[in-house]
Amino acid sequence: MVETDDAPGTSPSGRHIFQADAGRTTARPGPNPPSRLPHIAAVGVLGAGLAITATLSLVTAVIHNNNENRLLRQRTAEAAAVLSAAVPTLQTPLVSADAVAEATNARPGDVSGVLASLLESKRFVSASVWPVHAADPAPLHLFGGAPELATESVAARRDMITRAVGRSPNMAIVNLLDNPDRRLGYAYAEGKDAKYVVYAEAALPKNRRARVDTNTAFNDVDYAIYLGRDSSTRELIASSNANPNFGGRKAATNIAFGDRTLHLVLTPRQELGGTLLPRLPWIIAILGSIITIVAALMTERLVRRRADAEFLAAENAHLFRQQRSVAQTLQHSLLPERLPEVDGLDIAVRYATGVDGVDIGGDWYDVIVNDDGRVLIVVGDVSGRGLRAATVMASLRYAIHAYAAQGDEPATILTKLGSLISVERDDHFATVLCGLVDVAGHRLSIANAGHPSPLLVTGDRADFVTTRVGPPVGVNGASYTEVDVSVPPEATLIGFTDGLYERRREHPDTGLARLRDASLGFTSLNDVLDGLLEKLAPGGGHDDTAILGIRWQT
Repeated sequence: MVETDDAPGTSPSGRHIFQADAGRTTARPGPNPPSRLPHIAAVGVLGAGLAITATLSLVTAVIHNNNENRLLRQRTAEAAAVLSAAVPTLQTPLVSADAVAEATNARPGDVSGVLASLLESKRFVSASVWPVHAADPAPLHLFGGAPELATESVAARRDMITRAVGRSPNMAIVNLLDNPDRRLGYAYAEGKDAKYVVYAEAALPKNRRARVDTNTAFNDVDYAIYLGRDSSTRELIASSNANPNFGGRKAATNIAFGDRTLHLVLTPRQELGGTLLPRLPWIIAILGSIITIVAALMTERLVRRRADAEFLAAENAHLFRQQRSVAQTLQHSLLPERLPEVDGLDIAVRYATGVDGVDIGGDWYDVIVNDDGRVLIVVGDVSGRGLRAATVMASLRYAIHAYAAQGDEPATILTKLGSLISVERDDHFATVLCGLVDVAGHRLSIANAGHPSPLLVTGDRADFVTTRVGPPVGVNGASYTEVDVSVPPEATLIGFTDGLYERRREHPDTGLARLRDASLGFTSLNDVLDGLLEKLAPGGGHDDTAILGIRWQT
């Protein structure tokens, strides 16, 4: 019996409406001047009115200019974030395909399947596997159309392979913009010891329109995207305008894109803060004779217009958070959609998202049934948060599947994972608990890479399994040793990540003791996992939490 809880913990969100009221100023006429002073009074009023009109016109023009620049910089940052979020969706399939190619030694049956899956997303028009050490590089396996790179020189093809191997874990970007069929190439290899490079090409849209252009948050700006760090016409990837040489107000930023850089330039199609701000200085100048009354009314309108601009910015931020939730959905899609059914074993999992922040994390679980009937269970946690942590988690999870298909034992799997990431190179490491379950024999072989030990619940007793804890995956030179555990009948084994028990300003042993006590008194496996979340993380913990539980039926 397998049950999963796919509803992650939620964090409060809402719409913020900014309101501001401008004070009203009423001009009171002074006493009538003596009849001998009308000319002097008129000159004074005229001089004061002209001075106030000129001052307000200048201030309003500066405010308008600064406000337009601020809104344009904000739009540029949001567009850059959307482009950055799309990079993992290009690289993750290449990472998975390369892991299969390396694990199977580029066996045609396995490689053709992963290459076909690259084209199913419609991001790529050609996918291929290239040998690293060939003198005259050529595709070893090809799916889809022939790659444009195959028509390039031997030096260009060797350069693709060299950069893919040397720039891991980033993918190498191949510039094919000068070709008749304009394309960008993406190449990935597992590292310096890689034997194969997975290479895919994406055809650029003929109308040079990028996906960001369809986002309603950016429908009032023109854009141009270049490959490189400047606005070179030859390196233009996409633009919303037939003439991307924008004049007037514009903003630019650079975005990391594999081993290359994207240069993004934005210019407004219209006034971002509304049509009133550019006209306001002229209105004030024309109506200078009644400057006191008009200034009060226009100031109120200006504040309201500014509030509208802030509200629009808040709405854009809300839309951006929704786009960030797409990245969270990506993380959940990387977890198993359905767990296997195993005779004699109940399996249940839970995943709860932390309430702190909106960045995605790297917690995961997995259950894999080997050909010999034994069950491989995995619980892991990649350090840090964000899209990079989720990408590392995906590469580790898919690699474990490949190693399990080879029949590797838990300690061997953890050792091989150490070649995929390096804390010095990637700024990430991972704690992983890997166990091989013999259901009929009631035995368990566990290897531990810096992860919390699992909890074994038998009747009214709960104890943490003693494991030989090795360094986290990613620490150079790490090795691991398995521990064999005999499991009593109807026992429950619970693997978890540190978000379940760790609390700020509290010693971890205190949280582990609380976890052990909270696991007792339940009749079913699902009640155990639900009870742990309810007792230890009501309303969601501060960090993401993954729990994997198995129970022997006899």
